[in-house]
Amino acid sequence: MPLSLRYFIVIIILLAMLVPESGAQRRRKPRIWEGFSVTGRLGANHFYGDFVDNGRTNMTGGVTAEKELTTFLAARASLMGGKMSGTQFASDDTENAWFDNFYGEFNVGATFKPLNVLLGYFKQRTFNPYVIGQVGLIYYNATKYWGVYGQSFTPPFEYGSVWNESSGITPSFSGGLGLSLWINSQWSVNVEAVGTVPFTDELDGHKEYEVPGGGIIQTESNDFYYTTSVGLTFLINDSRWKNEPKYNRKAYMKTRSHYRSSSKRNLKSINKKRRKRR
Repeated sequence: MPLSLRYFIVIIILLAMLVPESGAQRRRKPRIWEGFSVTGRLGANHFYGDFVDNGRTNMTGGVTAEKELTTFLAARASLMGGKMSGTQFASDDTENAWFDNFYGEFNVGATFKPLNVLLGYFKQRTFNPYVIGQVGLIYYNATKYWGVYGQSFTPPFEYGSVWNESSGITPSFSGGLGLSLWINSQWSVNVEAVGTVPFTDELDGHKEYEVPGGGIIQTESNDFYYTTSVGLTFLINDSRWKNEPKYNRKAYMKTRSHYRSSSKRNLKSINKKRRKRR
């Protein structure tokens, strides 16, 4: 047999061995999706600053992506946004001034699940609390309006006219707590409360203010807000981490009951469709 023909046969055999394996690798999801989940969030932000006596709560929403790094630690990135507002009252309970702010925030950080350390890793744990730590950037676009305080100037400022506008991007750090409720192998519900400290005093458009007769007073840098939200989480692909051996039986019973109930619902749905066709 010629040498070139031998080389040709060897190459064909190698390709035949490699092609099925590469096809299997293509069908398998990339490892980046192992333990990767996406959460849609909806809740409220609560603003606290030197300019707010009332009206501090507004709607907010966003999305969070998370990936398990270990059995107790996960990396996360979130994109949230909404509206902030607040009103400052005068001594006679009239509106001294008020502001509104449309903002967006991008955060990266980590979540820590203490029960997975104390009690062992268990994917089907019904309630699983966690701790959140993040750093990020906040975009803000705030407008402050004159209330009755503007009437003390000469000439007076029109009630409801713009006092000040400020916008920009500022770094921030945040932290909080969360609690996850397991529903099934792909879906879970969670609640979170996260406090955020921005590196600016202008989220309420109120870094300084004028006094009648002239002069400017600087305010304290104490803007702060926290966000409470409810999330619905979808697990794209299960992580490679395995339950602690002591939880194998519990995990089996929990997932079996879930799949049985799902099968019963699917069977009822199929039977209904069959009856309608008749």
